Amino acid sequence: MKRKSKRELVLDIYDNEAMGEVTAREIAIINQALIAEYGEGGAMTPAEIARILHDEELPIRFDQIFRMMTTTEKYENAFAGFLENSDLAEAENSILAIDDLYRKFRKADNRAGVRFAFEAARTAKQNAEELSRLPQTPAARRREQTEIAQWFAVWLQTPDLFAEWVVLRKASAEFKNLFQRDSEKTKSAG
Repeated sequence: MKRKSKRELVLDIYDNEAMGEVTAREIAIINQALIAEYGEGGAMTPAEIARILHDEELPIRFDQIFRMMTTTEKYENAFAGFLENSDLAEAENSILAIDDLYRKFRKADNRAGVRFAFEAARTAKQNAEELSRLPQTPAARRREQTEIAQWFAVWLQTPDLFAEWVVLRKASAEFKNLFQRDSEKTKSAG
């Protein structure tokens, strides 16, 4: 016997449970049934389920559906503000915030949270690397983005040492030479 598609199963669950108007509760019931049938990978986002039901012109409480977030969306939202860093101060704050969430997730043995912390740091590092390579980016900003990428790389390799490392890095002659000069140029231009 052929296994039903997710779409077919969503509609069957709606009918079998005699659901009327679809709210967050009904979405949760449908997702539980999808997981029971297909395993963890069978879950669908609330928006996907709502789209299937909407296409069949079934009544949906969109206000409730859009307030629902998948676990992935919750993690993505928790880390979203740390992916773009315009300067060193913002990057340091982002890394420390990611580190704080990472430690909370690690303490709670939340592997998904830990994974998302590292993913956020990798994405922020890649964003900085990309900005540092753009020819239209001013030289001072390219240097700063290169430094930001290095900071994220250090955190990714040794999160437990980052706080001490960044203090030493900012105290180094090389750092002061690179970034105090840029800061003096900005002040004299303004």
